[in-house]
Amino acid sequence: MDKPTVVISACLNGYFNRYNGGTVSDDQVNALKPRFELVNVCPEVEIGLGIPRKTLSLFRIGNRIQAIQKETGLDLTEKLAEFSEKKISTLPDVDGFILKARSPSCGVKSAKVFGNLEGTSILGKDDGIFAATARKLRPHLPLIDEGRLNNRGLRWEFLARVYLHFYFRKSSQDIKSLIDFHSKAKYLFMSICQKDLKTLGQILAAHRKGNFEETLSAYRQTFYRLLSRPIRKSNLINALSHMFSYASPQLTPAERKHFIKLLDQYRSGETDFVTIIEFLRAYGYRFNLPYLLDQYLLNIS
Repeated sequence: MDKPTVVISACLNGYFNRYNGGTVSDDQVNALKPRFELVNVCPEVEIGLGIPRKTLSLFRIGNRIQAIQKETGLDLTEKLAEFSEKKISTLPDVDGFILKARSPSCGVKSAKVFGNLEGTSILGKDDGIFAATARKLRPHLPLIDEGRLNNRGLRWEFLARVYLHFYFRKSSQDIKSLIDFHSKAKYLFMSICQKDLKTLGQILAAHRKGNFEETLSAYRQTFYRLLSRPIRKSNLINALSHMFSYASPQLTPAERKHFIKLLDQYRSGETDFVTIIEFLRAYGYRFNLPYLLDQYLLNIS
């Protein structure tokens, strides 16, 4: 278990199984592949549709989104939903999903939803059937498509959540490894939800010898809740400021002023937080600050 395990749309991993018999080569996805153990999935092929095949689209009919082949009129909603539930429920331990953008089965808030069967009225965009099922059954796991990976901030957040889940799985053997995980995840937790960070700390503090399974169960429940929350800019700025305090006393006044300016620029949207993380990592090396360098928040890129 040296790498996180990620479910990937097979067409993003070299399989020629798109509706037109093609595949997809995406630079961002290709760059990430060596970092993961990959589990391929293609819902449309796995429910028996051929290659090539008639186009599948999403339509809102009443209060439901349905997956229908417009040319044949074939409604595949239930078949896709049943496959998705079975597939996701029986997956091994996985840490995230990289799915095909705009796909009616795999798109992540990027699949067109039509308001009529003629396909002339577009109501908006939503999850494909498989993506929606993954969100429902594994709400704590990160879900992204290749389109969103082009955004540096979204890519970092996806990786952060993947590795958090992976490191937690690796640290669930005994109390010592769980406490070590918690220490290294502190500021990443803080960037998501300080209340949950406090609860996790209290769970560990209340641990009693011989009671690890109970402690782990309580920790996992809160950890999964935390993972399902978004990273908020205000929380991340707070976490970055706390981390900066380790290096601040050793910096010149001009360097401190520059870092605070970077935080203000991130707050106003003039820069992204990945730039600030690089500064903190550089301070950690420069001043030999192992606690800072061990933080997961600085070790994901």
